[in-house]
Amino acid sequence: MRLLWFVSKASHFEALEKLINQAGLANAQSYHRQSQDLLVAPSCDCIEFKVDFVDESLLENAAEDASTDYLLVRDEYPKLALFDMDSTLIQQEVIDQLAGAFGLGQQVSVITERAMRGELDFVASFTERLSLLRGLAQSELDVVAQHLSLMPGADVLAANLTGAGVRQGIVSGGFSYFAEQIGERLGMDFVLSNTLECRNGKVTGKVIPPIIDGSIKLKTLVAEASALRITLSETMAVGDGANDIPMLLASGIGVAFHAKPKVRADTNHCLNYQDLSALAYLVKF
Repeated sequence: MRLLWFVSKASHFEALEKLINQAGLANAQSYHRQSQDLLVAPSCDCIEFKVDFVDESLLENAAEDASTDYLLVRDEYPKLALFDMDSTLIQQEVIDQLAGAFGLGQQVSVITERAMRGELDFVASFTERLSLLRGLAQSELDVVAQHLSLMPGADVLAANLTGAGVRQGIVSGGFSYFAEQIGERLGMDFVLSNTLECRNGKVTGKVIPPIIDGSIKLKTLVAEASALRITLSETMAVGDGANDIPMLLASGIGVAFHAKPKVRADTNHCLNYQDLSALAYLVKF
């Protein structure tokens, strides 16, 4: 197995020094992977260990105390990477931004937050939120699109994955109008998202079925891996919401990125402090 410990300040090195003794890593083969070693430099360095076994509770406590992250992963390197979009590749929840343009921002964002925490059924809550947007001017889509911002490190991660020959895709419960633009900006190989229905210059409050939910994200992961003739252990998935859990659990490296508590609790890997660029150390050039 590979243990990746991410370092972006001196205290992260100091915490690792203590951890090495506590976790019995002194004799483990290790590498200091620096940001300049990658195609595009991440915002942190990475100390990588080759381990057979390590007490992960020690890793969790040390990382939390130091406000950094670690990943304990199998030896396989990802050849396929799937990403959620809203609050993962971009900093916003698009449906909340659209609602804000329609004067319903607070009402919709409360529902969104509950859905992403797993307190509400995704499809039902999505349908409810979407219906509230009926009558929104189609021109507002452009306004919202212009104000979307990439999550820190998203472009660096995508560039390194591309350089390593990893197939990348967005699988989003958001809207294709925006996902296609983000996908093009990041050089994604494919984008799967909801098609927002508009008529006579207005949003109808519906999407063209099917709604992209957790089950479809999982099916996409399996189908893409099959098409590449790789195993799921050679895949990576990244997301923050409850609807991402199925693909995060099925993938070889499923990363809950700055995620809701339920998602962190239900998945195997978390990135709570570092930005997305840290995940570039997962690939092999």
